[in-house]
Amino acid sequence: MDSPYKHATDSPSKQLLLELGRLRLHAEEDFYARLERETFEREKAHKAALAAAAVEHDRVRRSAEAAAERFQLELEKTKKRREDEERRELDRKRQEKTERELAERRKEIERAKAAEAEEKRAAEALKEHAKAAEKREFQRARAEAEELRREKEVKEADRRAQEAASAAQRAKAAETQLPTQAPQAPQPAIVQAPPSIPEQPASGNRQVDSGKEAEHQRYQAIHQNLKALRRYMMAQAKGNPALKKRMGDMRREIKKCVGQLTEGKGANRGPINQIMIVLQEAAAVSDPKTSIPQFLASPPPPNSDSKGPALLLYLLNIFSKAIISQFIDEAGVSPKAADPIGVVGATVFAANDFRWKGISLIDIMIAKFHVVCPVLWGIYGDEKTTLGKTRLGWWREDKDGPWVSEQRHSERMTGLGAGFAAIALRNFKKSRLENPYPNVKYWQALAAIVNVPPQEATQTHFIVLKAMIEGYETRFLEFYGDAARVALRKALIEFPRQATDKSVAASAVAVLADVLRRDKKITLMD
Repeated sequence: MDSPYKHATDSPSKQLLLELGRLRLHAEEDFYARLERETFEREKAHKAALAAAAVEHDRVRRSAEAAAERFQLELEKTKKRREDEERRELDRKRQEKTERELAERRKEIERAKAAEAEEKRAAEALKEHAKAAEKREFQRARAEAEELRREKEVKEADRRAQEAASAAQRAKAAETQLPTQAPQAPQPAIVQAPPSIPEQPASGNRQVDSGKEAEHQRYQAIHQNLKALRRYMMAQAKGNPALKKRMGDMRREIKKCVGQLTEGKGANRGPINQIMIVLQEAAAVSDPKTSIPQFLASPPPPNSDSKGPALLLYLLNIFSKAIISQFIDEAGVSPKAADPIGVVGATVFAANDFRWKGISLIDIMIAKFHVVCPVLWGIYGDEKTTLGKTRLGWWREDKDGPWVSEQRHSERMTGLGAGFAAIALRNFKKSRLENPYPNVKYWQALAAIVNVPPQEATQTHFIVLKAMIEGYETRFLEFYGDAARVALRKALIEFPRQATDKSVAASAVAVLADVLRRDKKITLMD
C-alpha cells in the first residue's frame, strides 16, 4: 500500500516525512532480507547437521551390526565347539559303556560256559558214580541170589536123599508084607525165584520230606493258576475296551501306591487307603468270575458256590507281586524297610472285604514266596547245578539268560527273608481283624530251615535265616518266650556249627548270636 506522503514535495516537512518513510521502508526490507538470510542459513546448517547425524547414525548402526554379527558368529562357534565336545564326551561314554557291557557279557558267557562245563563234569562224575554204585549193588544182589540158590540146592539134595532112604526102608519092609495101600507119591519141591534187585537211588540224589515237597508243589500249582488267571483276564479285556481301561488304571494305581511305601508312623496311610479303594471297587465287579478254591492251599469242601470276582483275584495277584518286588528292591538293601511293607501286605489280606467265606486269600502272596524263596519251607538243592539253583530260588537276569550275581542273589534272599518275617510276625491282638498268616508260620519256617540236613545247608539257607531273625528276634521272643530262645539257640549256634557249609553267610549267622548278646542283652547259652 502506497504511503500518502510518497508524492508530497510541496513542503520541507512533507519531504522529511517522505525521507523518513523511505528510510523506514528500507530498514524493514533490510531487516526482512537479513531475517530471510539468517533463516536460510539456519535451515541450511540444520539440514547439514541432520545429514551429518544421519551419516553418523548410519555409521554407528553399521558398526553395531558388524559387532553383533561378529558376536553371533562367536556364539555359534562357541556353541558348536561345546556341542562337539559334548558329543565327543557322550560318544566316549557310550563307547566305554558298550565296551564294559561287552566285557561283562563276555565274562557272564565265560562264567556260564564254565559253570555249564562244571555241571557237565559233575553230572558225568555223578553218573559214573551212580553206575558204579548200581553195578556194585547188582553184583551184591546177584551174589546173594547165587548164595540163596546154592543153599536151596543143598536143601533140595538133602531132602531127596532123605526121601530115597525112606523109600529104601519101605521097599525092604514090603518084601515080607504087602501094603494096605499104595504109598503116596512124593510131592515135588517148590522152588522160589530169587528176589528181584531193588532200584537204588542215584548217588547224590537229594530227598526232601514228602510233606514239605507236597506243600511246595501245591503252592507252585497256585502260582501257575495265577498265571492262567492273568491270561484269562487279558483275553477278557481284549473284547471289552471298558474292562481293559479299568484293569490298566487299577493295576497302575496299585503299583504306584506300593512303590510309595516308606518307613515312618502314619507315612503309608494315604497309599494303603488308595489300595483299599481300588480293591473294594474290584470286589464289586461281579463279572467275570473265577473259581476261588484253586488259589487256596487248603480249600474247603467243594460246593456250588465257589466262584468270586476274577478282577479282585487278578489285582490281589498284582498287589502281591508288587509287595514281593518291594521286599527284594528295598529290604534287600535295608532290611528294616521290610516292616512297613509287611504291615501293608498283612493289612490288605486281613480285610474282611477281600476274604472268601471268611478265608484270607493270602495264599496268593505265599505262592509267590514259594517260587522266589523256597528255602523258607526247607527246600534244598546243590547250588552248583541248574536244578539245585532253581530249587533254592536263584533268579536269572532274563528268561534263559545267565544267573544273577552272588551279590544280587544275596540281596534278593535278604529282602525276602526279612519280608517273610514282616508278614508272619504281625500282632493282631488289638485288632478286630483276624491275622491272615498266623505267627506259627514263622516258627514252622524257622524249623524247616534249621532242620535241613547239615550237609545240604547252603549259603542261601543262612542268608534267609539271618534276614528273618535279625531285627525280629524281640518280637519272636514276645510271642514264644523261652521256646523262642531255644529256637534261636538252635538257629544261631547249633545249625551253623553242624553245617558242612562254612561260607561267609554261615559265619554271619553264628556272629548274630554275639551281636544279640552285646546289643540287646539276649543270651543264648551255648
